Amino acid sequence: MELDLQASQNSASGAASQPPVSPKGKPPKKAKGKKRSARARLLRWCLGFLLFFVVLGIGAVLAAWLWIGEDLTRIERLADYQPPAVTQLVARDGSLMAEYYDERRYVVPVSELPAHVVNAFVAAEDGGFYRHPGVDLWGIARAAFNNFRAGRVVQGGSTITQQVAKTFLLSPERTFLRKLKEAVLAWRIEQHFSKEYILYLYLNQIFLGHNAYGIEAGAQTYFGKNARDLSIAEASLLAGLVQAPSRYSPVRYPRRARTRQVYTIGRMATENFITQEQAQEALNTHLTVRIHKPRMVAADYYSESVRAWLEERFGATMVMQGGLTVYTACDPKFTQYAQDAVGQGILGITQRRGFRGPVRVLSAEELKEINEQPLSPVMLKPGRILEAVVVEVVSTKELRLRLNGEQGTLSLQDLRGWRGGLADVGKLLKPGEVVNVKTIAYDGDKQSWQLQFMGQPVAQAALVALEAGSGRVRAMIGGRDYQESQFNRATQARRQPGSSFKPYIYCAAIDRPEFPYTASTMLMDTPVEYPDVSQPDGKWRPKNFDGKFSGAITLRRSLELSRNVTTVKLLVDIGLDYTMAYLNRFGFESELSSGYALALGSSGISLLEQTRGYSVFANQGQLMDTVMVEKVLDRQGRLLYESHPISRQAISPATAFVMTHLMRGVLLQGTATSVNIPNYVLAGKTGTTNETRDAWFVGYSPQLVCGVWVGRDDNHTLGGYEIGGRAAGPIWKAFMQRALADTEPEVFEIPQGVTLVRGAGVAGFEAYLRGTQPGGDIPTVSTLMEESGGMGGGVEDFFETQMFLDGQ
Repeated sequence: MELDLQASQNSASGAASQPPVSPKGKPPKKAKGKKRSARARLLRWCLGFLLFFVVLGIGAVLAAWLWIGEDLTRIERLADYQPPAVTQLVARDGSLMAEYYDERRYVVPVSELPAHVVNAFVAAEDGGFYRHPGVDLWGIARAAFNNFRAGRVVQGGSTITQQVAKTFLLSPERTFLRKLKEAVLAWRIEQHFSKEYILYLYLNQIFLGHNAYGIEAGAQTYFGKNARDLSIAEASLLAGLVQAPSRYSPVRYPRRARTRQVYTIGRMATENFITQEQAQEALNTHLTVRIHKPRMVAADYYSESVRAWLEERFGATMVMQGGLTVYTACDPKFTQYAQDAVGQGILGITQRRGFRGPVRVLSAEELKEINEQPLSPVMLKPGRILEAVVVEVVSTKELRLRLNGEQGTLSLQDLRGWRGGLADVGKLLKPGEVVNVKTIAYDGDKQSWQLQFMGQPVAQAALVALEAGSGRVRAMIGGRDYQESQFNRATQARRQPGSSFKPYIYCAAIDRPEFPYTASTMLMDTPVEYPDVSQPDGKWRPKNFDGKFSGAITLRRSLELSRNVTTVKLLVDIGLDYTMAYLNRFGFESELSSGYALALGSSGISLLEQTRGYSVFANQGQLMDTVMVEKVLDRQGRLLYESHPISRQAISPATAFVMTHLMRGVLLQGTATSVNIPNYVLAGKTGTTNETRDAWFVGYSPQLVCGVWVGRDDNHTLGGYEIGGRAAGPIWKAFMQRALADTEPEVFEIPQGVTLVRGAGVAGFEAYLRGTQPGGDIPTVSTLMEESGGMGGGVEDFFETQMFLDGQ
């Protein structure tokens, strides 16, 4: 039964499922409603599948977003933006001395920039920046279309925020995964930071070519101005460089740069950042673009000393990337005075040696090649000493020369100092000869430099000027030309100071506790010999510079005339041990020799040490730390370092005054009379070493201490009679005349403990430590004398007209 039932059911079911048969044996046609129902079902199926894949895609994107996000650098570090920035050295008057950097960048806040400057970059790189959340899908599509139509990349699809993400947080590789990470980071950055801060990151980080990083460096490099002062035309030109700085460089490819500028201005107008009238005005503005270098104080030796100090204290990375502001004690005017004085001094020495022939002589072929080269100005500056080749004798009174792509002339007047009665320049120099010249002034109409003939200098010179009361280094020249040699002869060289070392020996003798010497103590300038195993006969016989002996001579005249023999006898009498201990008071860092030749300056010391030592005499016996760096600020303006120079009383004020009174005589009636400057109270001492290898003059006023050294790097003789007063003295005088010209003459204060006695000293009076004057311990100078203010100038007249208790 069950089978039959099943069979019947199947039969019935099968019968029911059979379509009706028409009388002709064909199945009937389907109804239209049935067809619509089938299509609806198909559509539902398709929609279902589509929805499934959409959900699946969204899930995949979210999963990828989360997966990518787990591996991304935390964006919080952008909050502490510390890019490599320029370290600047600033002179005393606020002018720029030097810059140190790996990337030339000056960080500026967006709030300091005009809207049109910021919007120029927004328009050029991301017109929808203020509207999108970090990623601009429509912008990407538009860029792709424009690039496809142009056949090359003419527009980027990345937003400014994406560029920030790529620059700060990602590698530069070009992969799909990196683009995904870039988009994720851009969105996150927009969630955490304001639009203004994102622009701050972007505008300070971008590279604009020619070593300019950031908008401020770009403005200074191409236009020589601050970014806040850029016009629409200038800002749009800079904004056009971001895409490819080397390709669109306005210096190398001005037409390409112009094309990008026009595009940027158009985009600014389209985005309503500027009006059509402003756009047209910007398009019509003619721009003169060139590479601008910041104007700096020419103090290369000083700057290099500061840089070395900064690296030692803060490290090279901080100096090259830290964006420090370093305030120095350098005085630009004094530095220029010093450079001029050194240049003229070396020129004088070179002229006295006479013309010693050209540096070299070019062949006829070489001369022809140089003469045929077109002029190509290289932006030389006045005051440069460099080589030039004589290419033509224009007349008996003028020569034409070529130098570094430029040309110049030498006149008969420029050459007279080298050959007295010279009447024909062609008798001294001929075409093809290479000589040293100095650039004086440029004539734009003739495209020619006025030149000064320099011969071939062999001497070097160094100068240091210290402020007496503070130890601040106001000027430092370490050689005749920093471009030629970076070796700083003011700080790095250790040269024998010769007789300029003698004042320390005399000071020790005057200050000896028992049996002190005085200015009127008699010394014997007579032959003497001492045991010395280094001499062939085992004897050392010190000699005077002139080879003569003066017999009995006062200590004053011994110092004024720089007698060697008496100084050695003085050292022998007061003792080496006492003297060596006493010399420590003057702050010498170099090792001093411990033999009797110490009296004649046989120890190698630096010019800076020697000048600092003399500052003790000028500063009432106080030894000051030298100061080159006043303070250092970080990029946020926070104080990192400030100088607090330490002073200590090296010798008594009275001893310092007595020594000054003695050295005043050196300029008035001793070896440096040609160095004295009328109307100023000055003191100092000459110094010359054996065979005139070194020439020194160190001297001071109440305000300023200056030391000068002249010599040769190979330690050979300077030649002739180039002693301290002749070789170094004129440099010192030329500098001090200009440095003191704007100041009122000052006098050295007479301290307590000094007795002035009428006699044969300076201005008719001799200075003694109280109690050491002839006749024993008598009252010091009168109150009227002390109130006069000191020694020298008008006070000398006072000395001559007044009667004092001392010496009566």
